[in-house]
Amino acid sequence: MKKKNRVLLTNDDGIDAPGLELLARAAQEIAHEVWIVAPAQDQSGVANSLSARAPVRVFNHGPRRFAVGGTPTDCVAFAIHQAMRDAPPDLVLSGVNNGSNLGFETLLSGTVGGAMTGMLSGIPSIALSQNRDPDRAVNWDSTARHLVPTLQHLLQDTWSDRVCLNVNFPDMAANEVKGIRVTTQGMGKVNGMLVIPTPDPNGEDYFWIRVDHGRLHRPETGELKANEDGYISVTPLTFERTEMTEYQRLGEVYGQNF
Repeated sequence: MKKKNRVLLTNDDGIDAPGLELLARAAQEIAHEVWIVAPAQDQSGVANSLSARAPVRVFNHGPRRFAVGGTPTDCVAFAIHQAMRDAPPDLVLSGVNNGSNLGFETLLSGTVGGAMTGMLSGIPSIALSQNRDPDRAVNWDSTARHLVPTLQHLLQDTWSDRVCLNVNFPDMAANEVKGIRVTTQGMGKVNGMLVIPTPDPNGEDYFWIRVDHGRLHRPETGELKANEDGYISVTPLTFERTEMTEYQRLGEVYGQNF
């Protein structure tokens, strides 16, 4: 593939995250110029959140490297409209996330939010995540081996400007990965939400809010099933979430003609 001129990297784990450094090394293989604009602190779970009611401070961490006191959406907006405004990126890569972004997780993910913001700005964008067992430290093996070939393979093609790609690397040794599979989002591995009270030193509760993971139905086309079967999942995502069957049913109830 022909190298990209200018690639923007962001994430939601923060500018010092190992997944971002792994991505930065890979980006050197596919681009002439790599820019990093990432949150100053962990922003996991912020989705497409924008700092609409607060100013955003930016810290220069060296040539073409900035830490932003805000969300991944803030980072991409700052990069495109300020730091890189004279020569915008021709690709946005968000990740590599420490943990999966599968199914329902994509609605919460700042990693996906960063890629979605790039897509909404008219720039081809890819979110990248390393699946892992929540009870174990992340194993970057499959990402480290397959990240560059996967990007090179995906960038040989073009996709709709209404879509960003969501890529998840399976949690296994690199030599066990079987290839790439195009997938649907599915439900993933989320049962719902947990709210866990914890007493502070004064005996008053504060609360941890977490995703409740569990074993759910895994459709054959879904990204979770692909990951569990040893494939790198690639799901085309868009901001359009209208459920068309229900749209038509409700429209008929209210007398709309389609």
